[in-house]
Amino acid sequence: MSTLGSIARDMTSSCPKANEWSKPIMTRFSCPEITTDISALTSKAQTEIDDELAALKERMTYLRTRRNSLSPISSIPPEILGAIFVHHVQETQLLHPPDSLAVLSWLNIGHVCSHWREVALGTPELWATPFLSSLQATEEMLIRSKMAPLNLRSGLRYRMDSVQKVLMHMERLQEISLPFLNGGVTYRCIMEFLNKLSSCSAPKLRSLSLKEEFAQTLRIAIPSSFLAPNLRSLRIKHCDLSWTSSVLTGLTVLNIKKLSPECLPTLDELISALRRMPSLHTLELEDALPTLPVQTTSLPSVPHATKVRLCHLKRLRLVAKALEVASMLTRVELPDSTMLGVQLECRASSSTNPSREWNLSYPIISRALESCFKTTPAKSRRVPRSLRLFSVGRIHVQYSTIRNPSSWAGPMTDTHLDPEWVAERPVVLDFDFPADTSTAILKDLWRLVPIRSLEALYIEGFFACWDGFWIDLLGAARNLAFIHLRGTPQALDDLLISLRSRKHSLARSIWRSQRGLNFAPALSHLVLDNLEFDPFLSSFTGPSDLFDVLVDRANEGRGLDHLAITRCTGISAYDVRLLREVVTDIYWDEYESLHNHDLESDYDSLEDDDHDFYDDRDYYDGDYHYDVE
Repeated sequence: MSTLGSIARDMTSSCPKANEWSKPIMTRFSCPEITTDISALTSKAQTEIDDELAALKERMTYLRTRRNSLSPISSIPPEILGAIFVHHVQETQLLHPPDSLAVLSWLNIGHVCSHWREVALGTPELWATPFLSSLQATEEMLIRSKMAPLNLRSGLRYRMDSVQKVLMHMERLQEISLPFLNGGVTYRCIMEFLNKLSSCSAPKLRSLSLKEEFAQTLRIAIPSSFLAPNLRSLRIKHCDLSWTSSVLTGLTVLNIKKLSPECLPTLDELISALRRMPSLHTLELEDALPTLPVQTTSLPSVPHATKVRLCHLKRLRLVAKALEVASMLTRVELPDSTMLGVQLECRASSSTNPSREWNLSYPIISRALESCFKTTPAKSRRVPRSLRLFSVGRIHVQYSTIRNPSSWAGPMTDTHLDPEWVAERPVVLDFDFPADTSTAILKDLWRLVPIRSLEALYIEGFFACWDGFWIDLLGAARNLAFIHLRGTPQALDDLLISLRSRKHSLARSIWRSQRGLNFAPALSHLVLDNLEFDPFLSSFTGPSDLFDVLVDRANEGRGLDHLAITRCTGISAYDVRLLREVVTDIYWDEYESLHNHDLESDYDSLEDDDHDFYDDRDYYDGDYHYDVE
């Protein structure tokens, strides 16, 4: 009994009290030692798994690297691969402005594989053009570029502290291209750098471009003493310099725009500076030529021995008054080069008789351009094959040795002397003279080139066309096969008259005289763009006149192979159907205007509804609202 009693007491003492039964079961039966052991085991298992995953990842990376190393591109030596990357970066920098984030798109090459990243980081030249819109990027690229020559190129948006960081590396600077909009901090920073060049050398500097977009009271001044012995390219705008400065020595590119009047050179100073540049291949002077006295009535003849010969010149652009350009050309001998591109932009002086100024300038311009139009077999590539005339208040003429240059298809835009442009338009002449002298200028310009060689002609704009315009100017162009005419009603009128048959014509009779032989006997392609045909026959520009002229040429065996009509008014689908009977290959954009409706029907409807238009019921002019019964 005693044993049973003790057992009973033990059981009673071991049983939970009544209030303990109300606790959660996990609390009542929890074991701290077991919980701690489970957590430790779980953590250990996770760590082991993480280690295995890391080892597996490392193994996969190693295997991918081995696999990539077996591809043909991995056999390229790092030095050559780095050179390929540098070429890619240079192409990217040409496509995008320096202040655009897109200029950094080449950074993606470092994310292709670890090998490419190592090569990119080990090629200092890749980082030699710091991104100036971010100070952090500038500092990092300066570090990665190591001792490679630096290029400071900026758009209109940049951090001045980034520019200052780069300018501190004077001994490494190779190129500086910095446009700016105003003075202030930028002005002080640039002047501090230029003044430092008076005493500290920049041995690697080869190109300097400083362009102020607008004229300012504070102007950047290039110092007379300029310690950059290897400088080869100087481009400045709204900046000043002394023409005796050492910077004007040994250059191959000289581009000066908008000098202040007090810094304009004398003719002797300019010629002396050009003599110090025997290898010059690009010369552009805009409002930077020597001025002439207001009452200049003649230009003196210059002995051949005193002229400066620019043997290596490939691009020449002069922008100034006509007499100033002519005076410059009297002292320069241009090379007989098949690669020479010339752009002359001349304006009339406000204080001189325009006709007299042109008569003085034209002979000199004509002689200077003789080297551009060689007709000898050795210079046959220089024979102009295409001509483009644009005139809206000024006369703009382009000559090209290429037939149908690709850039001539669209409207005329501003021209630039880049390599592709020069290939298509080696000679550009722009004359801003009063309208009463335009006829004389056009006739003289046509004498500058061998018209007989022309094969393609583009005419655009609005100018006064006289009776016989096409015959007078282009009557000798017997090889002219392509004409593109845009936006000149008078020129269209005279063109259709000039294209008429000289013997038996279906076209209606006209009072104008027809002189000489048939115009453009070789014409095979005609493009008419943005012209207005006259359905009322008040001029010789009706659709029926075009049809009759084309029938005339077809009957004489000189029919067109292709006719294009775009953005023209006054011509309808019916007119085009008639034209297809004469010309098989016709492109028409189906552009029609109000003239293409049935006019007689429209007039009848207007007559019937006249009383409605003048009815007073609920009519007011403001919104053109009509409420008639």
